[in-house]
Amino acid sequence: MSLVKVRKTGKKGLVFKALAGLELAFVALEIVGAGGVWTAQSATAGTLTIPLHPAAQVQKTSTVYRCSGAQELLDKLPKPFVSVTYLNAGAVSLAVLQVEGETQVFSNVIAASGARYTANRFEWWSKGDTAFFSEVGLEAAKPLTCEATHPASARHTR
Repeated sequence: MSLVKVRKTGKKGLVFKALAGLELAFVALEIVGAGGVWTAQSATAGTLTIPLHPAAQVQKTSTVYRCSGAQELLDKLPKPFVSVTYLNAGAVSLAVLQVEGETQVFSNVIAASGARYTANRFEWWSKGDTAFFSEVGLEAAKPLTCEATHPASARHTR
């Protein structure tokens, strides 16, 4: 089970933390001042900073999905529901979800249709209320089909 916590930090903007299970690892995304810098931190992996356009508005959307398909892929996701947080700021688009018990930050890549994200060896592809989850190297297994269980909730920050 993951805990998602969002808090305002005055001039620094938004801090988002996702704590995975009993681990103390976290992902924090922060918008800093007028320069617009997005920082992702992990207790075990260091820090990643993504510069943003100063006018970029941050949108956070959370959606809960129920997935079906190959058991081999289902075993990699939380049960019975998968919670996905989408973070968008200008040209930066991320999807954050639990895979194999760890928080994964998926980055948006080019897609012919919908929004396609990749992290490590995994792919998350969403279009409307449907998303697909797959793993590179498991081409024999069809991607999981995941359906949103309720409308997404969006939050805009500046």
